[in-house]
Amino acid sequence: MNAFFNPLRERLQGLRSLWAARQPRERSFLMALAAFVALALLLQGLWSAHSARVRLHNQIPQLRLQVATLQRQAGEIRQLQSLPASPAAQEGNALLTAAIAAARTTGLVLAANQLQLEGPRQLRLRANLPFDQWLEWIAALQRDAHLRLILCRIEGADEAAPGGMPGVVKIDALFALPEPS
Repeated sequence: MNAFFNPLRERLQGLRSLWAARQPRERSFLMALAAFVALALLLQGLWSAHSARVRLHNQIPQLRLQVATLQRQAGEIRQLQSLPASPAAQEGNALLTAAIAAARTTGLVLAANQLQLEGPRQLRLRANLPFDQWLEWIAALQRDAHLRLILCRIEGADEAAPGGMPGVVKIDALFALPEPS
C-alpha cells in the first residue's frame, strides 16, 4: 500500500515546492485564474442543464401526442384482430365478375373486350372512361375485390376529335390481387 502512496506523496511534495517558489503576486493570480475557470465550468454546466430542461419540456406535448396516436393505433389493431378473417380473394372468372359488378355500382359501362383477365390474379383494363367514375371504380375494386392498381397509363382524350367529351380519358391499367401470405 505504501508503494502506491509514495509516488503520490513525492508528486504532492514537488507541487508544494513549486507553489512555494512562486511570488505571492503570481500565486494570487493563479488562484484567481483557477477560481474563474471553476466558475466558468459551473456556469456552463448550469446553462447546459437549463437548456436540456427547456428542450425536454418542449418535447413533452409532442411525445404525449405520439403516445395518444400509438394507443389509438393499438386499439385499431386489437379491433381488426378481433374481426373474423376476410373471405378469400376471388380469382379467375370470379374476379372478372366482381370487377364488372363494381363497375356497374359506380355507373361505369364496360364493353366485354375492355376488361380482360391476364392470369388468375390479374385484370387488364383498356378503355376510354370518365375520369371521376374511373376513380370511384378503383376505390370500389380496392375495397370490395381487394384488387390493387399495379400499372397505369392515362392519356387525355382529344376533345377536338369527333364525339370527344370533356373528362373522358384513355386508360390502360393493370390490376392484381395481393400475393397470399
